[in-house]
Amino acid sequence: DRYQRVQQAIASRRALECRYEAAVGSGKPDEDFRFEPYALFFSVRAWYAIGRHAGRDDVRSLKLSRFSRISPTDEAYEIPEGFSLEAHLGNAWRMIRGDEEHDVEIRFDASFAQTVSDTMWHPTQRFEEHEDGSATFRCRVAGLDEIVWWALGMGPHCEVIGPAALRERVRELASRTAGLYG
Repeated sequence: DRYQRVQQAIASRRALECRYEAAVGSGKPDEDFRFEPYALFFSVRAWYAIGRHAGRDDVRSLKLSRFSRISPTDEAYEIPEGFSLEAHLGNAWRMIRGDEEHDVEIRFDASFAQTVSDTMWHPTQRFEEHEDGSATFRCRVAGLDEIVWWALGMGPHCEVIGPAALRERVRELASRTAGLYG
């Protein structure tokens, strides 16, 4: 139902009145706002709508499952000329583009190298295989907020070489995680 309502709004160019549930534990209240959807896309195991969030006067990516109310209005809107999902996402790791681009370098041990190199993670990725079976992964991403969680998910099988900001974030979060286990 959410998907269909957003899809119909895009087709008819009619704004939506929405209620969006805050992330659990965020401390933020649910919010009501007018939404002008530009596109629907599937990423990271869920559907998202991207469009102008009138309450924030900004283009946002919103998870469909967190909409608790979507009501069509008679208010017309226009999708900005030349808008494309690909251009909007740019070099984001997945769907949240940061303000700054970073050259990322991560070394994977021999036990993970082939598995990681067999997968298309990012359009800018490159792999360098080493004689010991390990591999170095390189890519250019806009923002570090998403790739930090990917690197952490690889556990002790990867080491972030650069940039220093990503290396430090992974180190700090891994340390906090290890602290939970004494």
